[in-house]
Amino acid sequence: MNILRGLMAQKSITNTEDEILAENWMIDYFRRLPYFQNYPELCGSFPIPDDPLRRNTVWALVKSKETAEDHFLPTVVFMGHHDVVSADVYGDAEPWAFDPDEITKHLSRESLSAEANTDLLSGEWIFGRGSCDMLGGTAAQMALLAEVAENALKGDDASEDRKEISSSETVAESQAEELKAIRGALLFVSVPDEESFSVGMRGTLPLLEKIKEAHHLDYRLAVCAEPNRRTDDGKTQVVSAGSIGKLLPVVLVQGKLVQIGSYREGLNPLGILSRIVAATEGDESFTERFEDELSVPPVWMYVRDLKDGYDFSLPRRAAGYCNVLTFHKTPARVLAYFLGKIKAAVTDASQPVAVKTWVTLWQQAKQRDGFADFSKEIMEQAAVLLKEQHKTFPEVTLWLMQRTLDFVQADEPLVLLGFAPPYYPAVRSEELDHEQRFSKYIKALARWNDIRIEPYFTGVSDCSYCGLPEGEKSPVYQANTPLWGELYQFDMAALERLRIPFLLLGPWGKDLHQVGERVNRYSLTQEYPEMLKKLLRFVWLSD
Repeated sequence: MNILRGLMAQKSITNTEDEILAENWMIDYFRRLPYFQNYPELCGSFPIPDDPLRRNTVWALVKSKETAEDHFLPTVVFMGHHDVVSADVYGDAEPWAFDPDEITKHLSRESLSAEANTDLLSGEWIFGRGSCDMLGGTAAQMALLAEVAENALKGDDASEDRKEISSSETVAESQAEELKAIRGALLFVSVPDEESFSVGMRGTLPLLEKIKEAHHLDYRLAVCAEPNRRTDDGKTQVVSAGSIGKLLPVVLVQGKLVQIGSYREGLNPLGILSRIVAATEGDESFTERFEDELSVPPVWMYVRDLKDGYDFSLPRRAAGYCNVLTFHKTPARVLAYFLGKIKAAVTDASQPVAVKTWVTLWQQAKQRDGFADFSKEIMEQAAVLLKEQHKTFPEVTLWLMQRTLDFVQADEPLVLLGFAPPYYPAVRSEELDHEQRFSKYIKALARWNDIRIEPYFTGVSDCSYCGLPEGEKSPVYQANTPLWGELYQFDMAALERLRIPFLLLGPWGKDLHQVGERVNRYSLTQEYPEMLKKLLRFVWLSD
């Protein structure tokens, strides 16, 4: 609870320099522990590459004594994020939103749902911004790492021989809750920017590889402290063993600009864009089902003309971008789906309309004189828009598309299709390495606790960057994303190498991002830590 209070007090609102306050607080906490005073090289901060806000990933490693170089330590990765969404929704209570002891005094019945108000009166819940998502789970992980570090410093493992176990019953008998014997390694990683564009996790991949190689680690399981929901009876905790994928297709339509009185000689891009939206918005035929889970259909997040102001003429261009969540569909399949819908939408246009993907337009631009200077200039300007003016990835993607159309002097009606960041690959732990080993972990977890394992977390998470299933690496996304390269990327080859099975396993929480955000006190301070202790011990000692 002291760690949670300290973290919440930093007010580390996402995509701001205040995230660094939480990072500094965490580093200071670890460096005060005797273990890290003895081994200062085993914790630190890792700068996120090319981050304009100069944010860092905080990491700390506790491990058993060195063994032979060819022996890799079984390792559990505790992962989470230290950024939180803003507290604007708290209204007059905003000044106390980051104080779990004070906020309950300033929340009114009018501002809370009936369920949240009941929980408030019960005293069984901790309220406040970040208490649930996900500083509560992060605080529990930090506290457990401190306990493991203390025991590692005592060297209790020196007198015990490693023994193999195969069942959760044996683990329980071996006093898992005490964690006295350190039989592997525990790596804690907390990243910035999970709530915005996952800059932190994408930028942390080199760190994970570096630590793995330097300390001979075998990443057997990652545990993300994402708050979990429960079934309606409040008894069964829902844990996810996968993370849904996310793509953001962008459509730019160029029509033919005329004064509205000459409407029949022109072409309104809004009409074409509207037909594309109507053909895809909420299209249930494009959803995916995996076991009992059903993905959300395509949802358009932005649709509008690109005129700067009002005049009595048709807009020349209109654009939109659409949120697509996937279980198995690749960027190539998503691109093909939208191309099909676009081509059908332009068949009834009053004049021919070309349909192009971004890679086709970019190749066309490369053939023109002055391309080298043009590409250098627009990428530099795009960097300024992103890093200094804090424009979003979709905004800058549309800007790049328009500038490139202008450069190739494309005057004909056309529809241009590409992708804007962010991209979250869909991944399930069973598709990564050591499927049988992972199956042991979740079976043991189910024996200890009343839980239900779901194949996918459908809210998008940093676990998308724990690994890529074999054969999932594809050039289609990179080729059709204008910002791919220096302005947006992640190391797909590193994901193929890391392939860390994971669980989205945190304390019981409700109403994240809302005024009623809260975490269950007993779950956070008792159930969750005990669950982590048993799981940690089991991973260390099982094959």
